[in-house]
Amino acid sequence: MKRLILPFILFFFSVILLAGPFSVFSGGFFAGEQRKLLDQMSIEEKVGQIFIFGFTGSSPDREFSSWISSGRLGNVKIFSRNVQSQQQLRHLTDSIKFLTADSPRGISPFIATDLEGGSVNHIRSPEIRGFPAAAKLKNPAQGEVTSRQIAQLLQEAGINMNFAPCADVLTNPENKVIGNRSYGSDPQVVYQMAKQFILEHDKAGIVPVVKHFPGHGMTDFDSHLEAKSVETGRKELWKVHLFPYRKLKRDRLLHAVMVAHITYSALDPDNPATFSRRVVEGLLRRKMHFRGITITDDLEMASSEAYAGGIEQAFLRAFEAGNDLFLVAHSKKKQAFLLRQAPELFRSGVLKEKELDQRVLRILRMKKRFLGGLKEHIAS
Repeated sequence: MKRLILPFILFFFSVILLAGPFSVFSGGFFAGEQRKLLDQMSIEEKVGQIFIFGFTGSSPDREFSSWISSGRLGNVKIFSRNVQSQQQLRHLTDSIKFLTADSPRGISPFIATDLEGGSVNHIRSPEIRGFPAAAKLKNPAQGEVTSRQIAQLLQEAGINMNFAPCADVLTNPENKVIGNRSYGSDPQVVYQMAKQFILEHDKAGIVPVVKHFPGHGMTDFDSHLEAKSVETGRKELWKVHLFPYRKLKRDRLLHAVMVAHITYSALDPDNPATFSRRVVEGLLRRKMHFRGITITDDLEMASSEAYAGGIEQAFLRAFEAGNDLFLVAHSKKKQAFLLRQAPELFRSGVLKEKELDQRVLRILRMKKRFLGGLKEHIAS
């Protein structure tokens, strides 16, 4: 009897591993309904779904792995420091998915990276080709080919979320941090090229995260380092910098948005967009009727922590502003602190568990939409 069973088991697992990234780890989560699943989750598990952490090395260490397998961490960010080869990268992403499949709820993870093209490319190894920067793409046909190649590479690597495209309209020629990451100074061109990028990612089942809302193209500073203010008026913001977002929203292609660590004096003179309820809830959700997920830029950035006064306050203020997914990219010590402390913020009533439920539900629905291989779009 054992001789008959063993070949069947080996055949079963070989079929699973060859089936591709969207059928490998879809387990019980995709068979269930998200609201029922939410009702079963502990606060720790809910908090795990709103964090996305980076790690060092070619594979996560034992403690980081235990966060994933226990359900305390639901999403992972891949950097160039994690990539040695294409084969190693696929083994890494598969191992992360296996860990989440073994977690109590079996909820599939967002595995994200930054691959815009040009210098912003966190998937690097000698065997992996590079891609041209946005400014190098001269027409939609070139954009279509490059976007498809990027999406195919990520799909083969087992990555299902890309912090791209960059929809910043480059109105300030002195802007160095955006520079050739932008498709240009014409809002219509930026919209058309970003649309092509998103369509190719949609086909591959990869969540495209449009950035940096509500715009980084007018700045003359690096928001990684300084949460400075820009004086761009409301009319220019709406007609120029928000134009790509508004058109993508109309096309039902705005699934996820990354919010900038920049203060827009015309919108909220006191708070960077990441920490501004006027920007996230007021402008993006109420005025623009956005129903997808919002993602913070790295809360460990010097600009973020300097403004907020530390990582806990950065998380607290970003949550109160209305963000859904919180990126903490580097420090394991800060990550461990947040996994311990964040549940207590909800238990004590400092933050509202009802609002946490709303954020987690949006994330679960997005995972169902993309990671479940469904064809229908979320109402965006």
